[in-house]
Amino acid sequence: MTLSNNDNGSNDRDPPHVECRDDVINGNPSNGPGVADGYARGNGVPNNAVFSAATPGESEVKWGNTSYTFYTAHYMDYRHDDSLVSRTRMEIAQEVVTGIILANPGIDFGLVEFNGNWSGTNHHGGRVIHRIIADMTEEQRSNVIDMVNSLTSAGSTPLCESSYEAYRYLSGQTLVYGHRMDGNRNPKGDYLPRDTLAESPLGTYTSPATDCAVTYVILMTDGEPQNDTHANNAIESLTGKTCGIYPAANQPNTKNCLPELAGYMATEDLDNDTTNGRQLAITYTVGFATDQDLLRDTAAAGKGEYYTANSADELTAAFQGAILSILGQESTLTSPAVAVDTFTRTQSRNEVFYAMFEPGESVDWPGNIKKLRLDIVDGEAVLVDKKDNAALDPETGFITVGASTFWSDADGPDVMKGGVGGLLAARDPATRLIYSNTGADGALETFNSTNMNREAFGLDTDEELFALFGPDIESQTDLDRELASGRGFAIDDDGTVSADARNWILGDILHSQPLVLSYGARTGFTAEDPDLRIIVGTNAGFLHMFGDVDGQEDWAFFPKELAPVLNQRRLDAISLEHVYGIDTSPVAYVQDLNNDGTIVTGDGDKVWLYFGLRRGGDAMYALDISDPDNPAFMWKIDPARSGFAELGLTWSAPVVTRIPGYRDAGGKPKPVLVFGAGYDLTKDLTGVATPDGVGRGLFIVDAETGELVWSVTPAANSLKNLQETGLQHAVPGNVTVLDSNGDTLADRMYFGDAGGNVWRVDLPGNALPDASQDDWQINKLAQLNGGTEATDRRFFNAPDVVRIRFNGKPVDAVLIGSGDRTNPNATDVDNRFYMLRDERTAPYDSSAPDASDCADMDPVTDFRCFMPVLDEDLYDITANLLSTGTDEEKAVAVEALQAANGWRIDLQHEGEKSLAKSLTLNGKVYIASFTPNTGLNPEDVCEPLAGLGRLYVVDLFSGNRNVIQLGPIIPDTPSVHFGEDDQIRLLLPPGTPAGDPDGDGDNDCIGGVCSTDEFFRPPYGTYWFQEEY
Repeated sequence: MTLSNNDNGSNDRDPPHVECRDDVINGNPSNGPGVADGYARGNGVPNNAVFSAATPGESEVKWGNTSYTFYTAHYMDYRHDDSLVSRTRMEIAQEVVTGIILANPGIDFGLVEFNGNWSGTNHHGGRVIHRIIADMTEEQRSNVIDMVNSLTSAGSTPLCESSYEAYRYLSGQTLVYGHRMDGNRNPKGDYLPRDTLAESPLGTYTSPATDCAVTYVILMTDGEPQNDTHANNAIESLTGKTCGIYPAANQPNTKNCLPELAGYMATEDLDNDTTNGRQLAITYTVGFATDQDLLRDTAAAGKGEYYTANSADELTAAFQGAILSILGQESTLTSPAVAVDTFTRTQSRNEVFYAMFEPGESVDWPGNIKKLRLDIVDGEAVLVDKKDNAALDPETGFITVGASTFWSDADGPDVMKGGVGGLLAARDPATRLIYSNTGADGALETFNSTNMNREAFGLDTDEELFALFGPDIESQTDLDRELASGRGFAIDDDGTVSADARNWILGDILHSQPLVLSYGARTGFTAEDPDLRIIVGTNAGFLHMFGDVDGQEDWAFFPKELAPVLNQRRLDAISLEHVYGIDTSPVAYVQDLNNDGTIVTGDGDKVWLYFGLRRGGDAMYALDISDPDNPAFMWKIDPARSGFAELGLTWSAPVVTRIPGYRDAGGKPKPVLVFGAGYDLTKDLTGVATPDGVGRGLFIVDAETGELVWSVTPAANSLKNLQETGLQHAVPGNVTVLDSNGDTLADRMYFGDAGGNVWRVDLPGNALPDASQDDWQINKLAQLNGGTEATDRRFFNAPDVVRIRFNGKPVDAVLIGSGDRTNPNATDVDNRFYMLRDERTAPYDSSAPDASDCADMDPVTDFRCFMPVLDEDLYDITANLLSTGTDEEKAVAVEALQAANGWRIDLQHEGEKSLAKSLTLNGKVYIASFTPNTGLNPEDVCEPLAGLGRLYVVDLFSGNRNVIQLGPIIPDTPSVHFGEDDQIRLLLPPGTPAGDPDGDGDNDCIGGVCSTDEFFRPPYGTYWFQEEY
């Protein structure tokens, strides 16, 4: 209440009791119950439990000549309740648009504001107050937000006129309304000025549209058009159409050309220049507290969508819906997966599994796995569907449109039809078994809100937990919604969880090649029809196991560390940055103690599963899946674990092996994992490779516990680490492991790094090294990055190591190709494929000689004296003179090859690169390459020509080669299939047309299957003869 003193000290002129809104608005102090109206007593002392006096004269408070305002606690609570604050539509719109800009960092925003356009003035249309800037910085994005929050709502609503000015900006024409036509060519009052940087010195707009670009216009209004006819004649002249009649604010129905303009912008080249393709603009409309045929017709003609909204939440949904609509094609990056017959141990089974994905401009890409069968009849192999029809088109290599893959009906090549994904989408999400590592020490628990709590994440408050899942997760209800969506439930428009499943649940399978495991003749299965399980990771963050019998999901595992992925995939924002989850291929250790082909846990059999995350993160996980229906958590490795500070993004798939000196309590060699230390995102930057901060080296860990056994990194020597300061670049590729002497222990390892080096690691002896690290060693075998932009070669693949004979003695051929896997469309590097001849086929057991030691050798007997091998130390066989040259040229070439330390082939097409490990069969090296296509389609310059995959078949000794055109794909290493007819065949990814791998004129590669004309050699007996004396 407000109190002031009159001349006689009385307070009776003032409101005695302000306790609610009506006291202030209506001046009614007598509407509140409970406490009688009155005046404050002094000193806070009640009279008969009442703090107020009945009359002014009874009040003991003397206020003097100053006025005061007092409010009860009840009123103050009301006054400061944000939920009750009335906001204008402009304030709501400003908040919503600000949120949309912040939520879509991959989109470049510009801003057009209406001019005043008062009746009787020439202030028509609108103006560009912030131009579209390509690849906006945070500061530029913040400037747009500041402008949005500075907008006012005064003036008319010139929807069509403002859109006409936007059209002129996008098409690079002169300003019509952009300067407001007010004499001074500047806005009046509080209006924001036009962005003069959107204009050229000649007074025309500088169009933001690039070649073949599509720009999107989102037009939002809270009312009908008003004073909006000035552009009609110009638009009718431009489009050649007569405009329609629509309601207008405070005016009779009026002609409005907005739909005709939107239709023109969506279909006609904005700059009318055929040499740079067609620039188009798509128009979306949002009616806030208004529903208009004009906006509906405009969106339809403009090839966009129309949204209505009546609240802040609805407006947010409308804007985000437009963004999502603005932002498909099917593809695969992995070769098909096959299973080994665990009963014969020498044959592949005929089930073939293809992983697929469909990219889009938003982040929630769908994925799938489809099953075919390889039929072999009279030496001819063909992939068939469940109806025994050929499943792949022999010319294109893609699944035929009418094919019915196993588990499906007439699904064809569509990613979002059939396969395991179709079965999962048709299933009740409540029936799924989903686990996460939320229990003690990572124990698996059901994926739900009870277990996804702050304690599981080691957090102190629920608010921290909510923030971990996403910036818009603010309550337990929000978190429940995220987990329900992750399980597969649809989310209704109002944010509530539906009882129905989402349209598609299975995430994209980008780099994770499915792993097919045979559990053999378990109960209900036979040797002929064993229990096969398919395991794969997706970028939705889940690892799935599917049963081969019916294609149904057995269970899924969601690492809790990927919590933010759930929110990102559900929001499905348009972004140039994809969201990654589990994006590497799983690997298994299988122990079948009695070698009967069947995994029985009661017999002591084991199956342990391992996987990393690739771009999804810097952790590696292990699960015990010995019982395929009851997985158990084993361990997790990340940089926080002792010994793993060097671990980068876990790109390198582990290799299961055994090493010298590492045994269990019974003296039996223990299984270990070997993997590269990972990838560093600094390598995403363009330019010549610079040293990385993580991922530099190799780790060997206990396969059962995840404990570090040994590593080689730049860190200081210790009991478990060998220091190699020359390791300056990340190791994203797999490691090649060799057993030199046949004792089942790996004693040599090879790997490449992202700086163009190839390394050799030697593990001699029968014991682990001590802290001196004097026993095991690492040497740089080759250094093949020339340090310039053109020679900035990088290795992302494991070397292929093959034993050959050279000058009558055994040597190892180390084969590896260069290419930046993270930037397949780059064209600035001259990539090559290499064969490095390593003449030491046993592990080194002595220190490397220094330069003086090498100088004293005659002849040189230690091959380390030739290390590192440089590009110029290798014979260039690109010209193929060993096979196609004259006799004199052949003789010279043979001599040069013998003097060199190997050979190299230029990948000759612009931007061509090797992005997969090579494969060698009987002296033939199969090399997959990808060449981006930087040209334009002569029939439509805006239709990009796809790149081209190739498969080279190169003679390991002569360099003679043939090539198969693989089609518009980035090819993986072909899968090897050992057939029941003893033939060795290669299975290629979908999209591979017919080809001739050996140059004999016959297409030996048809429908995704390549005949190599190689046969699996039958086993020979080993006999022991002993004479007694």
